[in-house]
Amino acid sequence: MKFAHLDTVNSTWTDEKLQEKVCNRALTASNSSKDAVISDTIIVTHSMGNVMFAGALSTGKCSLDSSSTWVGMAGPMFGSMCSDFVQDSCSGKTNIVWEKIGNITGRCLPNTGLKSLAYEGGSYSSQASVAAYKAAQEVYRANVSALMCGRSYSGLTSKMMDMVEFQSCAAGIPESKFGANYRDRVYVTKLNHYDMQFRAGDSLLDEEKMPLKWFDCLL
Repeated sequence: MKFAHLDTVNSTWTDEKLQEKVCNRALTASNSSKDAVISDTIIVTHSMGNVMFAGALSTGKCSLDSSSTWVGMAGPMFGSMCSDFVQDSCSGKTNIVWEKIGNITGRCLPNTGLKSLAYEGGSYSSQASVAAYKAAQEVYRANVSALMCGRSYSGLTSKMMDMVEFQSCAAGIPESKFGANYRDRVYVTKLNHYDMQFRAGDSLLDEEKMPLKWFDCLL
C-alpha cells in the first residue's frame, strides 16, 4: 500500500506538474505499470484527489488499464460550493451570521487550491475551468469503479460545512444508481467530508454511516 500526499493548498487541480505527480505516484504502486499505463492497481481518491486524477487522465498524462480499479470518495467534480462561499465571504458578500455558520473567519484570503475548485458555471468560474471540469467528469464517469458520496454535515463525530454536495460528487451519475447501504458499490451516505477520510470509523447501527465496512466489501 502506498499513500500520496501532495500540495493541494498552493496548487490548482488543473496544474500540469501536480497532475504529473499524481500519475507518477500511481505508476509506482505496481511493477506491471509501464508507458504511463497504470496496471494492477487500486486507486483510492478523496476530495480534490478525484478531480486531480480525472484531470490527469483527461489530459493524457496517464491512463488506467482494465486490470486497475478506481475508488472515488467525496470528489468535487462540479467544484465546491465552499470555494464560492469562502470567496464571497472574503470579499464581503456574506454577513456575520453566514460567516459564523461557515466558520470562515480567519481563512481569508482563500488558498490557491480552494479557489481552483470554484463551482462550475458560478460567478468565480471561467471558460477554461468549465472545459477542464467537463473533460474530467467524462473520464470520471467512464472509469470510476466504486463511489461514495455524502448528504450530511453532521456526520459521525463532527459537524462541518458540507465541502462537496452530492450532485458534485455524483458528477452526472444517475441518483438511481446509488444505494444507501454499505454493501452498495455506489454508496450515498449520511457522512460529511471528514468522515469519508475513514478517520471516524463506522456508526454502530446506521448503515448509511459505515464507510469502513463499505471499503471492506469492495475489497
